[in-house]
Amino acid sequence: MITASERIAIINGKARVTFKQMLQHVTVFADMLDINEKDRVLIFSENREGWIYSLYSIWTRKGIVVPVDASSTVDDVVYIIKDCKPSAVLVSSSRRTLLDQALEKASVSIAIYNIDECENASFDNVEPAKIGTCMQDTCLICYTSGTTGSPKGVMLTFGNVIANVEAVSKYAPIFNEDRRTLILLPLHHVLPLVGTCVMPFVCGGGVAICPSLSGPRIMESLQNGQVGIMIGVPRLWQMLYRGIRSKIDANAITRSLYKICEFLQCRALSRIVFSSVRKKMGGKIDYLVSGGAALDRDTAIGLKTLGLDVLEGYGMTEAAPMIAFTRPGDIRPGCVGKAIHGCEVQIIDGEICARGINVMQGYYGRPEETANVIDKDGFLHTGDLGSIDKDGRITITGRRKEIIILSNGKNVNPNELEEKLEHYSIVKEAAVTFADDKLVAIVVPTDEVKENKSATELLEMVRAEVISKYNESVAQYKKLARFVIHDGELPRTRMEKLQRFKLQDLFRDLLPSS
Repeated sequence: MITASERIAIINGKARVTFKQMLQHVTVFADMLDINEKDRVLIFSENREGWIYSLYSIWTRKGIVVPVDASSTVDDVVYIIKDCKPSAVLVSSSRRTLLDQALEKASVSIAIYNIDECENASFDNVEPAKIGTCMQDTCLICYTSGTTGSPKGVMLTFGNVIANVEAVSKYAPIFNEDRRTLILLPLHHVLPLVGTCVMPFVCGGGVAICPSLSGPRIMESLQNGQVGIMIGVPRLWQMLYRGIRSKIDANAITRSLYKICEFLQCRALSRIVFSSVRKKMGGKIDYLVSGGAALDRDTAIGLKTLGLDVLEGYGMTEAAPMIAFTRPGDIRPGCVGKAIHGCEVQIIDGEICARGINVMQGYYGRPEETANVIDKDGFLHTGDLGSIDKDGRITITGRRKEIIILSNGKNVNPNELEEKLEHYSIVKEAAVTFADDKLVAIVVPTDEVKENKSATELLEMVRAEVISKYNESVAQYKKLARFVIHDGELPRTRMEKLQRFKLQDLFRDLLPSS
């Protein structure tokens, strides 16, 4: 019988690391750190084993982890350094030059530890680390993604994090020692950090590390790691569904079978009919978890029809990160489920507000901004609009800050319009904003549509097959006055959230010169 310490904790390609070896690595990392309790320590690295060892070594030394996006610019790193004033940084060799540039520009000197060197250090005869925690202690300062402006450092406690862990293990049996989780999304963000770098180790299931977001590497990692849980963002699930669906639609028999399963919505039947889909994903996949943004209804229904359970999580960095999630057996496309255990959710003036053990301590060094989002009764104001049904299920209807208010007093939810535009087969993605008090759109056509077409041909095709049809289907105040074609990606964060504050400038830049 395999003991707990001999179980595999990390799979990365051909590498296999047991839980005992993982904790020995953590000891090696921790012994190299010269930090004091409550010191803030940056982790600046791509996803790798050393990222995991860095996290737990800092916690072993009772420090506070400040994860930094591996794709950050020099100015991004300078901003974080000046804001939280760290005493040390764990950095990979690939990010060292940029870090040095940032430290020079910030005019500060801090202790630097190389993750590559620590990973390769000998751990023979090293005692496995023992990580003690106090629920009230700050363990993370995670910077918000900057969808609306300057990032803020969100202070999270061990209690905030453990509330999330217990919600999906103790109170809902999703994470356990028999389900390995795929590390895919960048670990600097709180969703993959907690969901793929904390939950799997606390619950004993371990992880498999995927080296990139490319389809072949994901499938390879799912099979190699025999993964049971995969956490991703909506665009990943959209691409997965569209890829599978295109192959189904190419054959009359599979197309008919899909329609039958879509009508019946029987999980058992779908899993039998489309068993090959799960097999290609390693055969062990139990749950796809979607977070970071709202999952569109068509994708959710489509994946459910294929027998793939998509659990949608709703939350924000300030809630470490979950506020609500859909439970297995209660998956309803368009609904983000019920509040996690220990969290109370209320609708206050149409806004979703949450209070509980998952809610942050506040923004680092910003008491006034903290008071703006956490009211005197302890409710975190999410900025999201929504409703709660009689059974406690939450539905999000829009984001307060994103609502476009026209001069005629009409309120427009851009997400609703974008979903309609993206429903047209020739549209890869779309964004709606406003200019001169009129609704306008930025449309990104699919790669297939762009082939062998001039700019004029493409413009007229989108006008005829998308914009005209869309305008005929909506109320007068939702009609689009103008649109532009964008031959590139829309501005998004690493977690695929649309950076709406950049859309108006992008629209103007794409307008034809007069």
